[in-house]
Amino acid sequence: MREAAAALVDAVAEAARERVLSPKEYERALRDLGRMRGRPLYYPLLMGRGGRGARVQLADGSLKLDFIGGIGVYAFGHADRDLLETAAAAAAADEVFQGHLAPGPEALQLSKALLRHAGPHLRHVWLSVSGAMANENALKLIWQKKAPADRILAFEQGFAGRTSTLAEITDRPAYREGLPLRGNVDYVPFYDPQDPGSSERSLAVLDAHLARHPGRYAGMLFELVQGEGGVVTAPPPFFVALMERCREAGLAVWVDEVQTFARTGELFAFRHYGLEDYVDLVTCGKALQGSALLFSKPYNPKPGLVAGTYAGSTVGMAVGARIIERLESEGYLGPEGRVAVLERRIARRFEQLAKTLPRAVGPRSGIGAMHAFVPFDGRPEVVSALLRTCFEEGLLIFGAGQRPGKLRMLLPVNVTDAELEAGFTMLEKALRRVAEEHDLAC
Repeated sequence: MREAAAALVDAVAEAARERVLSPKEYERALRDLGRMRGRPLYYPLLMGRGGRGARVQLADGSLKLDFIGGIGVYAFGHADRDLLETAAAAAAADEVFQGHLAPGPEALQLSKALLRHAGPHLRHVWLSVSGAMANENALKLIWQKKAPADRILAFEQGFAGRTSTLAEITDRPAYREGLPLRGNVDYVPFYDPQDPGSSERSLAVLDAHLARHPGRYAGMLFELVQGEGGVVTAPPPFFVALMERCREAGLAVWVDEVQTFARTGELFAFRHYGLEDYVDLVTCGKALQGSALLFSKPYNPKPGLVAGTYAGSTVGMAVGARIIERLESEGYLGPEGRVAVLERRIARRFEQLAKTLPRAVGPRSGIGAMHAFVPFDGRPEVVSALLRTCFEEGLLIFGAGQRPGKLRMLLPVNVTDAELEAGFTMLEKALRRVAEEHDLAC
């Protein structure tokens, strides 16, 4: 079967080389897609069928260096041969999508792989298509378990998802403009490394909420690395103090790992931080090629609460399981694994860049294959100009954070030294160009 899958991958690659769009065709395709969407694409980018690793080929045949990976989707970069062959073999299975009524062996394989890394307390897993769906399922389990409690706690500047309910939990008012709100979400300040009393302040705010609405809170959402917030994290004692207080008050501890999954040196960031004794539910997605909710036995729901036609695509499940297998077998996990080594390599690149352009490279944050920094003063117009200029130089990155804004990277875990060198060279050129255009010192 693997030989047949390899032959198919070769045939598709050969056919793709003959389908490169001319400049006029490419521009027309971008306009057509933007019109059908109702708005232009953020980048004038339509992917082709090539590339390799961190390099993605566009439909016009040009190449970009992709340091954002579909906001974390491409764990091993583009056109990874092993994953393509895995996908080709899975695509020839009985069904394109698998439902909860009739799952296939891929669902079993993926569920086992996830639970293998979940620690001793999380016993169950429910597969779904998107990270938002996984978080919606988690919320339903929490509401049912803690009924009649009707309030939720979350971190300031956190992100939960794009459904109407998750938009309310997300601390970005612009993401819920015009939506009717229930008003049942309260926020706790996230860790501030510049404030020696940050942990005490967050704990005091949590206690004030609990005192103001006794018995009304069902749980608290913990985003251990705030991706949308600017790839910001905190030391384990910060999370432990808040999780212990939640436990004392009878709240569910819900961890959102939709973006951090497979990117922090362990499959789950909560295990990287040693928090497995506190977590009741965890969600994951993106690099998984689907999503999942893992939960402890007390949160196993009553029949009918969670269901749905689709558990995920057969290809997504097979590739997700294969990604986990490779992370295990190829030495990516652990304190001295390849993801931890990558973190140190990226940190050195940023240190070199900051020495070269000290005023252009502001505060930096990151872990594993997730990194961000404040460019210049972090004004929105400067961040936007840099994203556009990086794209022109050949580098795909994205924005994050507020007050100040940041440039964010979600790199392939197997990014090479040559790709890092090329990407940071492009970034340096973009910083210099924007400094000149906006009269900024760098």
